[in-house]
Parts: sequence; C-alpha cells; structure tokens
Amino acid sequence: MSDKANFNNPDHLKTDQYKTSSKLSARIRLHQDYSTSDESPISGTFDLMLEYVPENAKILELGTGRGDLWKENAHRIPDAWNMTLTDLSAGMIDDQKAYLGDLSNRMRYKVVNAVDIPFEDNSFDVVVANYMLYHVPDRAKAIAEIRRVLKPGGVLFAATNGENHMTRIFDIAKDIDEVVGERSFVAWTFSLQNGTGQLMKEFTDIRMIRFNNNLWIPEAQPIIDYIASMVSFDGEALVRQNETRIKDNLNRHIADKGGILIEKETGIFIARGVYAKEAHSKH
Repeated sequence: MSDKANFNNPDHLKTDQYKTSSKLSARIRLHQDYSTSDESPISGTFDLMLEYVPENAKILELGTGRGDLWKENAHRIPDAWNMTLTDLSAGMIDDQKAYLGDLSNRMRYKVVNAVDIPFEDNSFDVVVANYMLYHVPDRAKAIAEIRRVLKPGGVLFAATNGENHMTRIFDIAKDIDEVVGERSFVAWTFSLQNGTGQLMKEFTDIRMIRFNNNLWIPEAQPIIDYIASMVSFDGEALVRQNETRIKDNLNRHIADKGGILIEKETGIFIARGVYAKEAHSKH
C-alpha cells in the first residue's frame, strides 16, 4: 500500500485516483446526500463568481473534475462566458463531457498540468482552481503560472479545505490502518490556514470566505464507500477486507446516537493581482 505521498503524486492521480470520475463521485455523493445545509459550497462559489466575473469573461478552470460547478449552475451561466476546462486526466474530461451532456458543447477542453499551463500571458479574466491545488507538488510554480495567464486585475477562485476538515472520517479510517487515517496532508499542502501565505507570493488582494456545511450520516455504508475512495492511499481492497468490522462499529454508534456528525471545514480564496485599494474600490 502506498503512503500519503500519493495525495499529490501526478502519476497516481492521473492513472488511478482520477483516471475516471468514479472515486470522486463516491465522495461527492456523501456531500450531496447528507448535507446539513440547503446551500452547497458549489452554489456558494458560483454566487461569488457572479459577483466578481464580468458577463463576457474568458474563464480557465484547472482540475475541472466531474463538472459539478457547471452542472449545478447551468441555468445561471451567462451566455457570453467563454470557458476552457482542463484536467490532468483525459479520462476525467471524457467523464465530464458525458455528465454535462449538451452543456459540454459550450466548453473547450484540454488536458493540462497546472505547473505548465499552455496558454499565453494575460489570456484569461478568471482562473478557477477548486479543490485541486493541494494535489499539486510544486504549488509555487502552479500559482505563478495562474498569475501569468491572468489578465491584469483578473481573479483566481481557489476553493480548498481546512486542517480540521472531516476529521471524524479520518478517525474512522485510522481504525483500519494508520496510513489510511493520516489526516495531515492538507496541512502540508494548500489549506484554509496556509493558503494566503502561498498566494501572497503572486497576488496582492486576497479574500478568504468559509462555507458552513456539515454532514449528518444515519447509515454506515456511505462512510465506508467514502473511505474506500480516499485519495491518499491505494486502500480500497484493505477497506473491503475490514468492511464487516468497521460497519458493525459504525452501526453501534448510529444505533446509540441516530447518526454520525461529520464536521467540515471548507472555503474559498478569491485572489487578484492588483493592489488591495484598487480591488476594494471596484467591489
């Protein structure tokens, strides 16, 4: 079994974890089915985009994944937005096209590594990099590339998690294996706690907004499926070998409490390469 280095190992991410959208979909289902809030971080992110992004914007998305940002907000996308969606995985892009259906016809797609963005300087009004910078080994280079392709005054949206995000899940996973339960990967990559310092090397106006959205899960199987899909290890077989024991433990807790509360810590950075006083004068 591999260790937490897989969390930002491009080869592992491209050929295993994100070869298709199946493992990502297992994690998304948990958030969609058991949220304690009617407003998702996806809709909250799009609300912010409508606030900051001009109607005729040229938009680049890095690590586009399954495309839920666009699927969930399809009816709100301005007609004049010009959208280029990219991912490290060609398989993920193929799955997104199928998931979005006719909506995908509005998009341009390209396989792209965030540390080597194949577009000219000052090409985009907006770069979206949601829940992906923590997967990039050389984040300083990726952030510099993002700044390079943004037009002067352009905006970066970079959603991420905090160091305390879903720690209950990792406690449960640790009952399977110490490596499986390793929860520190966000702390040493790109988190709500350390993201500002990393972005400050390229951006001068940075705003961070937290989302309030926890999970209440009244059954064991979705938690087991989530753990089996986790990014930082190749542990699906290990999880399945221990599934009966883990399910029994979870069911005892659920019978006593009615469910399991999973506290989330997630939010988004909005960063601009202009002086703060100029940014605030426009918003």
